[in-house]
Amino acid sequence: MRQSLLFMLMVCGLALAGCGTDAANNTGSAGPSQSAQETAAPAPTSPASASPEPAQQATAAPAASPATDEPPAASGTKQEYLDKLNAVEAGLSDLQDLRAGSTASMIEAAGEEYARWDEALNQIYAELKRRLPESEMAELKEKQLDWITYRDHTAEEAALKFEGGTMQPLEHASVLAGVTKDRCYELVEMYME
Repeated sequence: MRQSLLFMLMVCGLALAGCGTDAANNTGSAGPSQSAQETAAPAPTSPASASPEPAQQATAAPAASPATDEPPAASGTKQEYLDKLNAVEAGLSDLQDLRAGSTASMIEAAGEEYARWDEALNQIYAELKRRLPESEMAELKEKQLDWITYRDHTAEEAALKFEGGTMQPLEHASVLAGVTKDRCYELVEMYME
C-alpha cells in the first residue's frame, strides 16, 4: 500500500512539474493543449539514431531565402545554447546525494533531472519558434509531436521490465530525462547556427 501511494505521488508530481513547465514557457501561444503538445515535456541516454526519423534529422536546416528576409535559424546562438545545456549537465551534480539514497530519493532525483531537461528543451523550442521561418517551424512542430510520442513510448517500454516494482517509476523518469536531454542537443545541432 505504501509503495502504491509513493508511486502515485511521484506520478502526480511529475505530471504537475511537466504541466507547470509547459504552461510557463508557452504563454501567448495557440492554446494550453496545443502548446503542451508543441513543446516537449521530457535515462540512460539513448543514441540519437534511435529516434523515429534518423535520416531526416541528419540534414541541416536551410537558411532563409533572400527574398523572404526571414532570419536564418538561430544565427549565432548555437554555442550559447550548447553552453546552457552543458551548464544543465553540470548542475545535475547537486542531485548526487538523492541518487545515492533510497529508491524514493532516486525517483525524486530522476524527476528533477527530467524537469531540468524539459525546461531546457522548452527554451530551445521557444527560441526556434521565434527564429525559424514559418514553413520550417511547421515541419519541426510535426517532428516534435512525433518525438513526444516516441519519448513517451520509449519511457513506458523501458519501465515495463520493472512492472509493479519500486524501480518502475525510477526507470520511467530516468528514460524521460535521457531522451529529453538527447533531443535538446539534437535540436541545437540541427537548427541553430
